[in-house]
Amino acid sequence: MASSYDRITRREEVNELFEELGRTLDRKVQVLLIGGAVLLELGLKDSTKDIDVVCKKERDKETLLLSAKSLGFMLVGPEKRHARLGVNRLAVKGKRNLDVFAGRISYDFELSEPMWQRAIVSRTFGDLVVRDASREDILVMKLIANREGDADDCAALMGAGLDFDAVYEEIERQYRKAGELEQKIWITYVEEGIGRQEEEFSMKVPIADRISELADEYRERLYQKLSSLLILLSSPNYCR
Repeated sequence: MASSYDRITRREEVNELFEELGRTLDRKVQVLLIGGAVLLELGLKDSTKDIDVVCKKERDKETLLLSAKSLGFMLVGPEKRHARLGVNRLAVKGKRNLDVFAGRISYDFELSEPMWQRAIVSRTFGDLVVRDASREDILVMKLIANREGDADDCAALMGAGLDFDAVYEEIERQYRKAGELEQKIWITYVEEGIGRQEEEFSMKVPIADRISELADEYRERLYQKLSSLLILLSSPNYCR
């Protein structure tokens, strides 16, 4: 477990990094700030290990990472705790970890236009424009990630009050959109995260049953797909 010396404990530290990045960028870049840094800003968390941002485009991600590198950050690969997340490079300098996503957050769960529009708090640091994700969207992403401390963060978010209809609408919209079935596995992560909240914190999550229905549907669809594939492979007429 990381000590307080390994973590960011003041929101000013986050803003200082954004100011540095904004000064070194050669063009305007917009990002969505997600995770613990927003909770630190809202007073719902005492410290955070990562500063997580989502860019709309891959080009913006690369520009931001190059700016971080020019400030002395090392670009490294993801760690085990990022296994469920769509981040492939991190910028690390001392206790500051900058995780930069480009659209995709976990499998085909991605930065959607409604998520962007719900981020009503916007701050400008030179050429860097930072929007704070809504509490509802941060909840979904933390349920998916399930990293150390995420369950505590989810409990804090739910305790502060959430629009669970908006939470479910975003989840269902992303689950129902067109795409490969295997890329929908994140719905089972959401179900798992909710179960953890109910078990460890004795919290009643209003959308739990509806999420389980989506997860059950996913598992059934995957089972049917794999069963059909096995039948095809075992057919005497199948050409290997």
